[in-house]
Amino acid sequence: MSQRTVTRRYAAALYEEADATGVLEAIDEDVRMLLESLDANRPLERVFESPVIPQDKKDSIVRELLDDRVEGLTVQFLRLLIRKDRETLTQEILAQYQSLRDEQRGIVDADVTVARPLADEARTALVDALEEKTGNEIRLHLDEDPDLIGGLVVRIGDRVFDASVRNQLGVLHDRLRDAPLSENALDEGA
Repeated sequence: MSQRTVTRRYAAALYEEADATGVLEAIDEDVRMLLESLDANRPLERVFESPVIPQDKKDSIVRELLDDRVEGLTVQFLRLLIRKDRETLTQEILAQYQSLRDEQRGIVDADVTVARPLADEARTALVDALEEKTGNEIRLHLDEDPDLIGGLVVRIGDRVFDASVRNQLGVLHDRLRDAPLSENALDEGA
């Protein structure tokens, strides 16, 4: 069984149990918080990844850190991953859960690269335009790259829309390079 299949199954199981027990919103929030924490805290991430730390120690760390902070199902789920030797997949499973929930709600991530910071009005207009174009709610991730000169590059899933000045100049360069020169063009330039 592939790792992707395993992560999907565990993510789906978490969703089904959260739905059945009426705690979907709480689990959504716990998953978001855990992904942020694991991403920002390398020592915590190592706890789940380390083959040297015994399972009982990992279990006690999870209970100690999370028992009073998250939904009980979240703690039970993490402890299950530890018992089943799947704790190294924790981040991937949580990310898969979040993707599943986003898909259900019609939320898509848009990675947008701009040359300069966007004003709040421009950011709002961009989100509105992307939502209208895709028919989905957009979760915007902005990145700056001054090499774009101007414009922007939008990535949604496997689709890329490159409206950067750098790209437009490259296209113009290619057209001019590949365009045959006519005698009239030479006469007009002289």
